[in-house]
Amino acid sequence: MKKSLIIALSITLSSATEFQFGTGTFTMEGGFLGLSNSIDNDIASFTLGTRHSNFGEKFFYGYDFNWYDSKDLIQAQKNYNNFASGLSIPQMEYRVKGLDINIRAGYDVIHKDQDNFLGVGVVVGASFPWIDSSKSAVPNLDFFQSNSDNMLNGKDMFDDSQTDIMTYKIGPTITFQRALLSNKLSMYGVASYAYQTGSLENDYAKSDFDVDGTFQEYNIGLYYTPFTTTFKWGFLTLNPRIYLTLGYKYSKWSVDEVAINTSGTELSSDALSAFKQDFDMISSIGYFGIGYSF
Repeated sequence: MKKSLIIALSITLSSATEFQFGTGTFTMEGGFLGLSNSIDNDIASFTLGTRHSNFGEKFFYGYDFNWYDSKDLIQAQKNYNNFASGLSIPQMEYRVKGLDINIRAGYDVIHKDQDNFLGVGVVVGASFPWIDSSKSAVPNLDFFQSNSDNMLNGKDMFDDSQTDIMTYKIGPTITFQRALLSNKLSMYGVASYAYQTGSLENDYAKSDFDVDGTFQEYNIGLYYTPFTTTFKWGFLTLNPRIYLTLGYKYSKWSVDEVAINTSGTELSSDALSAFKQDFDMISSIGYFGIGYSF
């Protein structure tokens, strides 16, 4: 199985692939114990993929492997819902990393050529993000004075915590491309909506939740080909091209009722259940890409 996957990926990379670099904003909303506001991070993305490649006359496939890495974000805390033995945590640091994989396959209901098509199909994939949180800031004098009675019981209030998420998804997808200027410049788009299910685990709280939700992604951009060339050897015809892309991608994963513990206090899944709330992870990224196809 592993050998077959490597062979399939090697064939795909040899025929067509694109490398993208993007930057943007990553937002987490809800689901965090003690946090009522959303958390925004600057994030970088690195993508290896093929948006649309035909096999046969009208069938297509596409895939993308996306790596996300955010900057450290310090989130100010006015209070922590009177949690962690009543201690007020002055600020907390978060960082998000992870891998997102999408594989698409379908049929071009409209197909004029590789620059003009409309395809519908299915997307399947997996996501493996994780969230590092730590209370690395040094409390000020007021903090010690206000919480002097609790300090002996508060030894864990600045412990680091990591939340691991593993999900799988399946749903419909649609993709299109339309030439604008003599097939050198095109506009393209991809939209996907999927059911997503998996698990969430927090190492410090020793908690493990099953999570269900939805995944949606919208990708639109410009595709530029500086030149095209055709080679013919008997029955074999090749149209090698180098191309550039400039685009914008929005994705959102929504989960119903989950609790992520960043309190610095050990809690079981049963204890966390009372704090469950809806949780969203949203990325908004502008990117630049370079690719090739044969």
